[in-house]
Amino acid sequence: MNPSRLIHAGGHSFAIFQIYYDERSRNALDPCFEPYEHTELDAGFESSVIARLVSEGRHGSADYVGVFSWRFAAKIPIGTPRLLAQLADDAGAADAYAFFGRVVDRRIWLTAERKHPGILNAAALLLDRLGVWIAPAAIDAPVVYQHHVICRAHLYERFVRELLAPALSAMARKDDHELQRRLSVDAGYQDPRFPGTRLRSLFGRPHFTLHPFVAERLFSTWLALHPEIRLRQIWHGRFVEAAAVPHEPEMRRT
Repeated sequence: MNPSRLIHAGGHSFAIFQIYYDERSRNALDPCFEPYEHTELDAGFESSVIARLVSEGRHGSADYVGVFSWRFAAKIPIGTPRLLAQLADDAGAADAYAFFGRVVDRRIWLTAERKHPGILNAAALLLDRLGVWIAPAAIDAPVVYQHHVICRAHLYERFVRELLAPALSAMARKDDHELQRRLSVDAGYQDPRFPGTRLRSLFGRPHFTLHPFVAERLFSTWLALHPEIRLRQIWHGRFVEAAAVPHEPEMRRT
């Protein structure tokens, strides 16, 4: 079944879902996107929603699919009219569209290590567990953060099947003690909406662990493994909320 808010641009159809958790987040949704309620958070955050939504075929027969955060507009102020115009102008020439043209360093895992110490070590073991024989430090990839990407539906389905779903399953295995040890370090991230008690219920620790930050970089990793897939960056502005710009090292001045 197709979403009720299917978007048409450039001769193609787009199912763009936007996740919300409560009344506040619902009020921030873009009326052009398909609302998707998700109240039962787990350590995967949005990645768990993406895996379930795409694997269940909730995007219907759309040509492209995206699953966005409720904070999309606050982080990436491209505006819906400009977004749709970009998609229409490109007319399906690219396989995927993202919003991180401002980022100059494509070494996604080395950059991540500066933000979340220990993630390089955790990602190396995870990829090893999945039989992906590539060192994260060596990966040069098109940049996609925050799961903010619009991708051809059949390719997004492949990504979920080939990498995201197996990675989430591996990261959820409590009997893999070494992987859990590497993932469970303090990610160095704070969000006032998540007090220590809530973090402990999500991660078993009073801090954010690396689980969602690893998952966030898996689409870029998958693109590095499949260079034939064409990604176009359709936004070169900020990709964090305005107040966070001074603290974001990847926001290069031009």
